[in-house]
Amino acid sequence: MLQRFLYLQWKAFTCGVGFATGLAQKILLGFAWIYFAAIFASLAFVAFWGVQEELGEDPLPIISGYLLYAFAFWIVLRYFLQKMPIVHIQPLLVLPISKKRIVRFGLLKTVFSFYNISNLFFFVPFGIILIQQDYNLLGVIGWWVAIGSIILTTNFLNIMLNSVDRILIQVAVLLLALFALQYFEVFDLTTWTSPLFMAAYHQPLYSLIPLVLLGITYQWSFTHFKDKLMLDGGTIQPKAETHRGADLYWLDRFGRMAIFLRNDIRLIIRNKRARMAVWMGVGFLFYGLIFMSDIYKGSAMTVFVGIFVSGGFLFGFGQYVPSWDSSYYPLMMSQNISYKEYLTSKWWLVVVGTLAGMILSSFYVFFGWEMYFAILAGGIYNLGINAYLVLLSGAYTRVPIDLTANNKAFGDKRSFNLKTILLSIPKIIVPMFVYYVGVLIQSKSLGLILVALVGVLGFAFRNLVFGWIENIYQKEKYKTLQAYKQKNT
Repeated sequence: MLQRFLYLQWKAFTCGVGFATGLAQKILLGFAWIYFAAIFASLAFVAFWGVQEELGEDPLPIISGYLLYAFAFWIVLRYFLQKMPIVHIQPLLVLPISKKRIVRFGLLKTVFSFYNISNLFFFVPFGIILIQQDYNLLGVIGWWVAIGSIILTTNFLNIMLNSVDRILIQVAVLLLALFALQYFEVFDLTTWTSPLFMAAYHQPLYSLIPLVLLGITYQWSFTHFKDKLMLDGGTIQPKAETHRGADLYWLDRFGRMAIFLRNDIRLIIRNKRARMAVWMGVGFLFYGLIFMSDIYKGSAMTVFVGIFVSGGFLFGFGQYVPSWDSSYYPLMMSQNISYKEYLTSKWWLVVVGTLAGMILSSFYVFFGWEMYFAILAGGIYNLGINAYLVLLSGAYTRVPIDLTANNKAFGDKRSFNLKTILLSIPKIIVPMFVYYVGVLIQSKSLGLILVALVGVLGFAFRNLVFGWIENIYQKEKYKTLQAYKQKNT
């Protein structure tokens, strides 16, 4: 049966209308996997030898102490970026195939996701180093089993967290507060978590506890989807929904463009998937905390951080323009609508989101002015260059978004995934190169100034760039309309 499921998935991929695009993305995804494998494997060596030589501490208890933060980070990252298992269930439910098999196959797909396998690239080399350094072999195996079980537990836990947003947000805020207390040496949580995760090393039988937890979350997820695996989505009557009214009369000052701005703001207020773009922007405000080490300060990675810290909403929402309007895009195109007004409204929305990110990230001043200046330079570059690039990429991406898919079992519950991040890679290579040129010419400060100047130049050619993007949208109009009519793509 597993072989048949894999065959159906392969046929769905090769026979789809977006096969060429999908194949190119898979190839790009493969290179990304190789890149991240190298990064995580190198981090394993840095984690062991860096702690042992620079801090003079035993690496295993130190790493174990910080695992709670790592797992919490993975849960939040999965929630925003990981897609739910996609199985087109309606054709399968009319066949003599057990619901249990369909659900198990869907859950099995999540096990082989990037968010699970990427951990192997760190923990397996780190464990091998421990064994080579005469650590207890059975202890390392028990530690491996415990860590692997917890990673898979976060995988199945993520499936359940889709319906309890508030719990996730509260836990994330609590852990950020604990991390801040530890950073400022008020309270050290690792003194409590280190013995907890070291227990499986000292006594391998303790690894059975995470295994039991894994079994419970798997069964929980299995039961959740099995109960909802119905042709009508698990409900007889449609659920009545109420939405908050929003007049937004103050937008009338923007003329005809106010129509599009009002629609987008209402979309963000009323729709969960669109709100994720806002939460993605908030989440990326804390992305720079990962790069607070002196190893990264002053390198081109500071520009990389600056672009993502200030541009979370830009990449999250702007990346899917005009796909947010895909359900009624044909109707829009039948009206007397100017592409320039439509694109300008989207541009202003991401610009305001980027400006908000630049202001809210001012807390990085406490970590040094250099990091905040890098965020400001990256934000200006986002405003002047990347704001255009996300609109331009939307003309070719053409990924329809079903805003009602949240209630479908095994539906695409997230618009934001690894492919979205991969499409953003060309938008960060240029500013990092510009920064590096400035460093070679004179200093790091000149590099940041050059990055900001490139963004300012983008403003100077705004009308020219918008005219060019508008022409591209006009040329791609009918291809976009055809793509939005496709189902299950």
